Amino acid sequence: MTVEYMDLTAINEPDTIDQSKVSDANKQLARWLREKMYGVDVREALARLAEQTSSDVYDDRAIALGLQALTDKLNQEWQDTLAGVAQDSEVKNARIDINGLVYTTLKSRIDELQLSTTTTLYVSDVQEVQTLRLLNLTQTSIPMRYAKVTTVEEVSTGDPGLKIQDVSKIRLVKVSDI
Repeated sequence: MTVEYMDLTAINEPDTIDQSKVSDANKQLARWLREKMYGVDVREALARLAEQTSSDVYDDRAIALGLQALTDKLNQEWQDTLAGVAQDSEVKNARIDINGLVYTTLKSRIDELQLSTTTTLYVSDVQEVQTLRLLNLTQTSIPMRYAKVTTVEEVSTGDPGLKIQDVSKIRLVKVSDI
């Protein structure tokens, strides 16, 4: 194939290449292409430019393949989580609440959640006797249970029953939904 060099005009368009994005190696090769006097040196500069470009593309491709593998792994972890298969990543993700707060352990997050669902009812100005009846309430019942806080000694009248005269605070803790 015969090539005819017929364009006698100089390249007058401004150079729009951002030089901060050009590696030092490529800048050196471009300088050699522009300044070398002998054809053998210009050809060597062209050969090195081809090799440098190939090396840059190879590195970029390796990074892209690594990112694709990471994307595939994270996608599979998400699919496994949705399918109900427990993974380490699921436990790690469970440490993050809906506001993006990251807890150091899953237990600390669950403890905080339980503490935040504890409801304290303050009662004041009670003028009449009120009864709160909880059937089948035990120390292990669900959704409500009780825990022994203190022991009340028998009243001096000999009545073994417990009589509460001043109720200032009742605390209910939600264990689970009914």
